[in-house]
Amino acid sequence: MGTPKVLVGRFLDNQMVVKPIKGLRTADWLKWLDADELVEFITELLFLATQIAKGRKNPAEVALFLSEWRETALLNQEPDILEDIAEADKELNAGGGKNWALIKREIGL
Repeated sequence: MGTPKVLVGRFLDNQMVVKPIKGLRTADWLKWLDADELVEFITELLFLATQIAKGRKNPAEVALFLSEWRETALLNQEPDILEDIAEADKELNAGGGKNWALIKREIGL
């Protein structure tokens, strides 16, 4: 028996076109997403799979998608980082911080 694969497909001129989706080996990190993030993850994954099936996206994009969501899940394990992010959000919402365009000008980008 070979390695299991996730596939998406579509009919094109009465022929089935099937593409494998790589990068979906293990998803044990999903347990660290909160309920809202999990809903967003599944919604975006289904949309991406649909786009791949229609030939609008490359199956290789799934690896990047999963990597980004894995990083989000891993951040959820770090309470200190989450507190820093929440504090930064509060500061920005209160009018603090600097505009990104200004920072780029200051450092010569």
